[in-house]
Amino acid sequence: MLWPNTMRLVRMERFRKLVRKADIVYIPRFVFPVIPFAKKLGKKVVVHLHGYIPISYTATILAPYEEHRDRIVRDDVFLECIKGLKHCLGVGSLWWLPKLAKEWILQADKVVCVSRRQAEIIIDQVPKLRDKIEVVYNSLPLELISNKPRKEVDDVPTFLYVGGDSYIKGFHILLQAMKHLGRQGVKARFIFAGVYSQRNLLALKQLGEKHRSLEINVVERVEHSELLKLHQKAWALIFPSIVEEPLPYAVVEASVLGTIPIAAKVGGVVELLGNSITSEYMFTPSRYVELAEKLIDLYSLNVDEVRTLSLKLRSHVLLKLDRRKIEEKIALIFTDYAL
Repeated sequence: MLWPNTMRLVRMERFRKLVRKADIVYIPRFVFPVIPFAKKLGKKVVVHLHGYIPISYTATILAPYEEHRDRIVRDDVFLECIKGLKHCLGVGSLWWLPKLAKEWILQADKVVCVSRRQAEIIIDQVPKLRDKIEVVYNSLPLELISNKPRKEVDDVPTFLYVGGDSYIKGFHILLQAMKHLGRQGVKARFIFAGVYSQRNLLALKQLGEKHRSLEINVVERVEHSELLKLHQKAWALIFPSIVEEPLPYAVVEASVLGTIPIAAKVGGVVELLGNSITSEYMFTPSRYVELAEKLIDLYSLNVDEVRTLSLKLRSHVLLKLDRRKIEEKIALIFTDYAL
């Protein structure tokens, strides 16, 4: 519905007047139908991409990209069809939408990607964008920077997962890893936030009943203030995503809050954590045994070691995502066109 609504917006005279007065038109997210109108008026256009909409109907790419580069449309169909018949019919009739988005985005003067990995994938699929793309990491919210870690961890390793029962977020991978831990009698606490179907809530309940060493708490969807409190209790965030996440906010937020990410090596995660003190806790996407091994590795630490890692991780990410440098880079993109 967003594109039809945007097209209606473009036809409104009030909106047209605003565009006529502008020197540069900034296109966030999916409002790409504005691009041809702005270019017709001779305006400079900057597009900010947070996903893969120019090349994928679902705006996602299964990881690793190298194994999926020639089957993106088929992957889109699969990902939509597992959601249900309505979604399956939708992708079957609208699979061509990324082609339209690509044609619009090709008209832009600059395209901002939020990680090098995202840029590499898009350039590989759309080489004509190579000279237009700039990589600028997302700026950290001030309230996140000022929210210093207050770890209230105890001796029981506590792992936080916030992806709901989403397939692409790797819920099924985490379940397999937990079964692996349960069979070994590993004692750990898991907190599940997000949206879960009744079927998957039952699966979690049965998993806890079968493996008594695993304490499973499902809080489902919570306010952000409550999520911050969960981070205070968590040793680590489990991020088993199976898609090339451009720069996942869940991992960024956890890192700044001092919650160690046990994350799949997907998308911008490797750029963010690859040379950090916690890089050893990353794992190959979809490898649940490897995920379980990383959980056990962290399990071997004591509380003081976890706190030390937390502080070092926070410092690393704050330096990597320096707000001033990011703002300067964004400003430079616009200043170049304003002069």
